[in-house]
Amino acid sequence: MADAPHTIVATERAWALRVIVLLSVCTTVTAVFIIMSWPFTPASLLLVALSCAVLAIDVFHLVRGEISVGLVPIAISAIGPAAIAAYMATGNVFALPAAVTGFGVAGYMLFWFERMARANQPTRDAADGGTAIVLGCAVKYGKPSTTLQLRLDAALALWQRHPGMRVIVTGGVSDPHERSEAAVMASCLEAAGIPRDQIIIEDRALNTEENLANARALIGQRGLESPVWLVTSDYHMWRAAAIGRSVGLDTIPCAAKTPTSTRLIQWCREVLVILFGS
Repeated sequence: MADAPHTIVATERAWALRVIVLLSVCTTVTAVFIIMSWPFTPASLLLVALSCAVLAIDVFHLVRGEISVGLVPIAISAIGPAAIAAYMATGNVFALPAAVTGFGVAGYMLFWFERMARANQPTRDAADGGTAIVLGCAVKYGKPSTTLQLRLDAALALWQRHPGMRVIVTGGVSDPHERSEAAVMASCLEAAGIPRDQIIIEDRALNTEENLANARALIGQRGLESPVWLVTSDYHMWRAAAIGRSVGLDTIPCAAKTPTSTRLIQWCREVLVILFGS
């Protein structure tokens, strides 16, 4: 589920104006460097086109009404190529710190993306049986969000490979007008063919740490079998597995894909949560 509290994530709506201001500043700076690059050489034209392409990602999500802090590092990264183009055209040394900042942020994001991607690869084979922990996410009108549905699809595919396993669905009430995330997840998995007596509902957790701590307690109380599989979104796996280790869970990853249309901002947003979360 969406983690709460988090310095960034839990207050993302309150951050909306600040995000828009930061994006506006980044866009203005990028535009200034693009103007400074005129007249364009073939090399500077390529750099400017790269900056515009990166900014277009932010514009795409803003037009769709998707205000996310994950847009900010993308906008900062867009400054880098335009700043290099401006330096090539004018020799202005003030463009160099902007270029270092833009490319530095992009490089740092890619560094974390590689670490996060590696966390999605199982490090060992697993025998039949075991236990799966499926982490919750938002529900809307009693139905799973796209992200949650993809996690449920991954859980179902895992259960079909290991039909004897027990499945813990974990997630409390994030909206007082909705059922708990765990209840919705259990209904979906049962409808998809998993027997009800193999599904265990944990519906009190309000963030990832509580999801995993409560699931760990259930595993101990009920004597559930190992290995323990962790089912969550690919962008979320690194942090979730780290939290799992902190509460005594050694898990095997079963990653669900992030929707293509939101993949980049979700991964960027997750890096910020890793760095600045509560």
